[in-house]
Amino acid sequence: MKTCLLVFDDGNGDDLDRRGFVDALDDNAEMIELDDHVCFVRSALPVSELSDRFAKFAGSRLFYIADVTSSEFAGRLPGVYWDFIKGRPLASAAE
Repeated sequence: MKTCLLVFDDGNGDDLDRRGFVDALDDNAEMIELDDHVCFVRSALPVSELSDRFAKFAGSRLFYIADVTSSEFAGRLPGVYWDFIKGRPLASAAE
């Protein structure tokens, strides 16, 4: 599984259909929301495939997705985000 950073770039996220993004993920994929426009996604699919899946329903919504699997992580985040990034098993986002 790869860890990706998903960023929505058009507003504060109030009208964001997060369920649509989750439903577009592959089986056993996970998504955790960091704030109104930033999420982490763990998926077996390459970034290009995830982008294609999101683009099919996103319409004019702007988004950015990047693989951060091999990045070094540092900073101040609550423990739940570090647990997600480090691969602690969570419930599937597709459920």
